[in-house]
Amino acid sequence: MEVTLSADLTKQVEQELASGRYHTPDELIEQAVRHFLDERQRGQNRLEALRRIGQAADEAGVYERVLLPGNE
Repeated sequence: MEVTLSADLTKQVEQELASGRYHTPDELIEQAVRHFLDERQRGQNRLEALRRIGQAADEAGVYERVLLPGNE
């Protein structure tokens, strides 16, 4: 696989390499992709949890009790 980065990103990669945090561009890009995928998965997990919470609240009639007080 070959990846072409913008001039700005290339400069940032070079700065990271110069700092000694990464030894090769491949190492930095691999970590960046892993981080991206992990964060995306966390976001999907949070969204699914919120859906389950919303469904449970709906089934329990929470919305009606909160939005329409006095209709218990």
